[in-house]
Amino acid sequence: MLRMLAKSDIGQMLAIENAAHIAPWTEEAFKICFRTGYVSLGFEVDKKIIGFVIVSVQADECHILNIAVATLFQRQGWGRKLLEYAMLQARQKGAGIVYLEVRRSNSRAISLYRKMRFQLIGERKDYYVTVAGMEDALIFAKSLSSS
Repeated sequence: MLRMLAKSDIGQMLAIENAAHIAPWTEEAFKICFRTGYVSLGFEVDKKIIGFVIVSVQADECHILNIAVATLFQRQGWGRKLLEYAMLQARQKGAGIVYLEVRRSNSRAISLYRKMRFQLIGERKDYYVTVAGMEDALIFAKSLSSS
């Protein structure tokens, strides 16, 4: 079941985040997103969150701020579904384009974004923290009129 997430879901979101990301967001980062009013969607199976996406929609732009799927549910289409619903929400709020950043080394995510017809539009040098230092981010964009 897809639902809007709330501050009370942060504990489950943190567990997924910590397992999915090399440099996970902190609890405070999630709290800020809820305070700011960003769209937070999640899939629930047996009353447990299995994946989430956090989206900022400002004027006519949408930014995917974070997306993660629990390890046991990866490679089953949940990430794609989360992105599709996030883009639908953004389009309904008047956004015409969606942006996201991804680690250069995250080949699985990059493959998904390309399959979903996101276009590589740039990069940010030394954007992400890694165990060994820093890593570049690739910037992707997609028109929401062609979703």
